[in-house]
Amino acid sequence: MIVVSAASVGLCADPSKESLAALNGRWASVSAVKAGEAYPDKVRKSIHLVIMNGKYMATVGGDVDEGTFKIDDSANPKTITFVVTKGPNQGKTIQGIYELDKRSLKICSDLSGKTRPTKFESKPDTQSFLASYHLQARKMRLQPQGAGKDL
Repeated sequence: MIVVSAASVGLCADPSKESLAALNGRWASVSAVKAGEAYPDKVRKSIHLVIMNGKYMATVGGDVDEGTFKIDDSANPKTITFVVTKGPNQGKTIQGIYELDKRSLKICSDLSGKTRPTKFESKPDTQSFLASYHLQARKMRLQPQGAGKDL
């Protein structure tokens, strides 16, 4: 459920640095649908995806998945594959597709890890997860040196 937020990345040859850099940031969910059912607003508002330099952290409520991801921006649609290293989905590889438009990100993934979606849709009786995100403004904050880690 958490990985949506993340979706999956297809193992890629060599994505452009610009494509990877464009994904970096904290993304807040605008919409989220799993198995054809929209998440209630309370849950949807708790969905966040943080992407930084090939790593991700996906949060849904109090559940947090972390791991790495790869993209293939030459595929159509573009693919993303998440490898979950911590959290409820630890050990899973989640395959998905993504679409990035400036400050908007759409990810569709199969949370079962069995297949990669070919369309941006979530149908009943599947483990498909479709989420749209908006890039949050970066907040500058002062921290003592070494008082936190970036992801």
